[in-house]
Amino acid sequence: MRQALKSKTKSTDFKLRGMEHTRIEGLSDGVFAIAIALLLISSDVPERFSELKLFLKDFVPFGITIVLLMVIWYQHYVFFIRYGLRDAAIVAINTLLLFLILFYVYPLKFLFKTLFTLFSGMIRNDTDSLMYLFTETIPANEGPQLMIIYGLGAASIFLTIALMYYYALRKASFLELSAKESFDTKTSLGTNLALASVPLASVIVAFFNLGGNNTFTVSGFTYFLYPIIMPIYGIWRERRRNQIFEKND
Repeated sequence: MRQALKSKTKSTDFKLRGMEHTRIEGLSDGVFAIAIALLLISSDVPERFSELKLFLKDFVPFGITIVLLMVIWYQHYVFFIRYGLRDAAIVAINTLLLFLILFYVYPLKFLFKTLFTLFSGMIRNDTDSLMYLFTETIPANEGPQLMIIYGLGAASIFLTIALMYYYALRKASFLELSAKESFDTKTSLGTNLALASVPLASVIVAFFNLGGNNTFTVSGFTYFLYPIIMPIYGIWRERRRNQIFEKND
């Protein structure tokens, strides 16, 4: 997939320095594939219709998990095709990223499955589903701990990607980044810092029990900040980019 994308990718504002497929990318693609495979084999094959219905309930959480993994994979693809870095430092940072992805793939699916059951139960006013969730799946008093575990993991992943972009900025002279390329690199760095800020906010809510008895629910709803924060940041950076470079042009 990465090679197919590279063959069709063109850019007028960014020189693509990583068109050659590296062993770092090959290893990374293998780890992403393993992560998806782990998600698949974590679900038992249904043998009864009742089991099939339970299996279908995993559809949305599984889909969200796959989408999130592919968002991270695409960021990884964009980084390496833009900068083509392959030195020891980037190998170390990339190794940390792959470790975090593999380590958090199960907690990720468990969290989305739990939150899907919680929110769908609240919307449908399904007290039986909510009772089962907080008695059999996870005790209500342990919900905030789950949000802390996931929040720290998600934030760590995005902060690691931000670190990759920060390293690219440090190598601006070596890479001969233009003014536009440096600006776009800073935008990508800021994007990942913004992506990390939401799970960190969720961790703060959970750790300090800011929602009282509803801390688990409030901490989960914190992730709905994404549709607010990310478009605002994207629009602001795009306008800033146009202001700076339209004047220069």
